[in-house]
Amino acid sequence: MTQQGVVKRRLEGGRVEVEVERVSACAHDCDHCAGCGSMVHTAPLTAVAQDDLGAREGQRVTVETASSRLLGLAAALYLLPFAALFAAYLLLARAPEGVAALVGVGAFVAALLGVSLPLDRHLRRRAVRFRVVALEEG
Repeated sequence: MTQQGVVKRRLEGGRVEVEVERVSACAHDCDHCAGCGSMVHTAPLTAVAQDDLGAREGQRVTVETASSRLLGLAAALYLLPFAALFAAYLLLARAPEGVAALVGVGAFVAALLGVSLPLDRHLRRRAVRFRVVALEEG
């Protein structure tokens, strides 16, 4: 996945802080889909990118990340708690109502605290790597 951004500042280790606009899947054909809220202003994202090209502060750049890795990590982050809840439901479908509800909620909380939150922290720290692939002159 590639995105356009602006270098906000240089960091040590050949890295830069880049501000990018959020990417939308909107085709801007609201008469066909009744609108999606794309007109609502979203705050830009700030990312740290490896810069081997020597971008300057204020310069527009193109940053890139591997889409397959990003999609795999997002799937793991969102699907694991759902899979744990569904598995708990299947295992407890014949249990008494009160017991099933308590164990189901407990399994969901355990999956959230034991898998999703640590995985989210890991992803925020180091899983998605951006790099500057092109500089705009100007």
